[in-house]
Amino acid sequence: MIMRRLFSLLLMVLPMLAFAQSIEVKYSVYSKKRAEAINKIKGAKENQGYQGLLSGLSAEKKDSFCLVVSGRMSSFEQIEPEEELTGDHGPKIILVNPSYSEESVSVYKNLEDMRVTELKDLLARTYSITHPLPRYKWNVGTESKEIMGLQAYKATIGDSITAWFCPTIPVQDGPGLYCGLPGLILDLEDAQTVYSCTAINTNSTREVGKPKRAKEMTEEEFVSLRRRTIENLKQRSSQ
Repeated sequence: MIMRRLFSLLLMVLPMLAFAQSIEVKYSVYSKKRAEAINKIKGAKENQGYQGLLSGLSAEKKDSFCLVVSGRMSSFEQIEPEEELTGDHGPKIILVNPSYSEESVSVYKNLEDMRVTELKDLLARTYSITHPLPRYKWNVGTESKEIMGLQAYKATIGDSITAWFCPTIPVQDGPGLYCGLPGLILDLEDAQTVYSCTAINTNSTREVGKPKRAKEMTEEEFVSLRRRTIENLKQRSSQ
């Protein structure tokens, strides 16, 4: 019943955005996995003499991403905050250790054929992985709250994923790989990442990004490559 009412609302407000060229949404993204890895590195006994060097690694660091939606196509790409574009902060630190490698990931969805291309950077090389989009089985409840002045409703998948979506912005899209709710996903938290909406432009002229050329491989091949890379790092650190 709840989903039926929300889909009805989706159809009612659809004409409101019919003339918008695209919808642009900015997110603050916090990686729990990265924070765990940084705390582990800083807490290791062998690293106690390098705290000055490690001070540039912040466990509370958040990245900025932009989701651009046009029709049934969308791109989710990392952007540099304005203060980083104008300030001189020195070289960017990329986290690599024997148990974790930090990856920059861009996502390009096609909701028409339910396929997605992910661009993943691993140790200065970019890989392209195209695969079907996950078919999420959302459970929409009655709980709601206000986000960015908009009414958002709670949806969950088991105990591991909680999303807040806005049916008055009628796109079934969201950050990362997430999609399939009757409205834009504003906030979302899963086991590894927290996505928080920071800005919305429902009448943007920004075009959906296109994936750059990169080495193509399957998800299984990339997982195997990453595992081998981490194993090599472990071997080198133990020598």
